[in-house]
Amino acid sequence: METKTITGIVYSFISAATLGSTYVPLKFFDRSDGIYFQWVQTMGQLMVGVFLTMFTTPSPVLPVAMINGVFYAIGNSFSVFIMENLGMAIGYLIWNSVACIVGWAVTRYGLFYNIQQIPKCEWLSVLGIAGIILGSAIFTMVKKKSMRVRPAPWSTLEDQIKEAKKTKEEPPIPRKIVCLLLTIFVGFLYGNFYSPISYLMTNDPGASQDVRSYFLSYCLGASFTSTVIFMGYSVVMKNVPRCNPELTTPSIVSGILYGVGMLSFFTACQNLDQVIAYPILSKAPGIVVSLWAIFLFKEIQGRKNISQLFFGIFVTLLGICCVSLSKVLDI
Repeated sequence: METKTITGIVYSFISAATLGSTYVPLKFFDRSDGIYFQWVQTMGQLMVGVFLTMFTTPSPVLPVAMINGVFYAIGNSFSVFIMENLGMAIGYLIWNSVACIVGWAVTRYGLFYNIQQIPKCEWLSVLGIAGIILGSAIFTMVKKKSMRVRPAPWSTLEDQIKEAKKTKEEPPIPRKIVCLLLTIFVGFLYGNFYSPISYLMTNDPGASQDVRSYFLSYCLGASFTSTVIFMGYSVVMKNVPRCNPELTTPSIVSGILYGVGMLSFFTACQNLDQVIAYPILSKAPGIVVSLWAIFLFKEIQGRKNISQLFFGIFVTLLGICCVSLSKVLDI
């Protein structure tokens, strides 16, 4: 096996492990509405971006490449609300599946300045997308169990009693529908993650073809957008934002994990053929999240729910493999 391929596979698994563990440090603490978390988390990512720039060839900060960070920050601002109501594993798996579908569509039809890539086997590609959609539908039927967390410093005994009751109840149907719609929106943003970089690489003759050179721009775009979101939130809250100080260190650690995961993601894409990279990078983090949810947080319990979860993962992986193989098989 070539050194380049081995490097790509190693970084793929590093990416899967770190991206799949991004939200683990937060699970033990009250996350409130998640706006404080998403702001501090981007500081952790920025630390990774600055550290990379210190030890590699300095790259220019490009406004277009910063749009990648804008997409991430907007999507991430909804992540806590989604995971509070759908569960960490289910929310992650659904928006990940939507991102796969959107990522397929923008390359298949050449949308948003992406290079059009027509599969060799059209029916196999469509079958794969149908499998990913079916897998997402299966995920929505899995029931999650809320986990008790450390109360926020401002919570009263009455608040803690209400929170304890909420952990034993399923979220109301209207709220779950809103969460599903937000999950689709987040998946759309994440599925367009490469569009700004793709535009630069294909339309700017002097643009670097090394995806990692855009990483600092991505981190700065995410940090700037998250700060704007937090400022707007503070105004709405009349300068009394709900900031749990216990979330500070876990949020920074979460950001570092995500930064390492995205940097590994970029490196893996540089070293692997897409037919190998696509199945690993698209779904492996979701499998890691599911393992955390089952074995550590006990968020998904019962043979039926666990069976549905892994069946959904299997169907989704099968769909991704079909999409990948459609690019090389002409049958």
